[in-house]
Amino acid sequence: TMLPEKKVSLRLLAKTFLFIGATSFGGGLTAYVRRIIVENKKWMTNAEFFPGLALSQALPGANVVGISLYIANHLCGPRGVVVALSCLIAPPAIFAFLVGYLYFTFGTLPAMESILKGVAAVACGLMASMFVESARESLKNKIDIVIFLATFFLIKKGHLSIPYAILIMAPLAIWYYRPRQVTAHRLQVTADQEGIDKP
Repeated sequence: TMLPEKKVSLRLLAKTFLFIGATSFGGGLTAYVRRIIVENKKWMTNAEFFPGLALSQALPGANVVGISLYIANHLCGPRGVVVALSCLIAPPAIFAFLVGYLYFTFGTLPAMESILKGVAAVACGLMASMFVESARESLKNKIDIVIFLATFFLIKKGHLSIPYAILIMAPLAIWYYRPRQVTAHRLQVTADQEGIDKP
């Protein structure tokens, strides 16, 4: 079900992405973005969010940057893209500079190693939750599962790089889900059915 179009101000968009940038940790950032945008703010539905996520994963660059561009453009257009991206990147850039300085200065301390291991575990949990939600929305039939497994084995077992796996599997998936033309037979069946239904 599509939600009615919502008017999101640039100020509110900036505040939201500034919050995301300042409070997100680890590698599960796309899951965190989805939780805030879809579940908490309800600015988008899963049906609107996951196509953008799939697109950002298929294109070069960081997934979180791609999905943020998609969300911001959907909500506020080109100006929203600039605002959201700036607010998303600024806090972690500052934190990364400070933490990088502390790490290379005090990185041998046991406490620093424990913190990094804990953050990595949290990131794995966030990515796992994103996988479950994405699978629920995307894997609707047997063909979807076959495409998913084939892509997984090409990358994991075949040691194929992601761009090559996309070049192989994306055309097959697009071909399968191509718009089908209504055949003359189906048109005739529909016409006959309408004739039967008429009094």
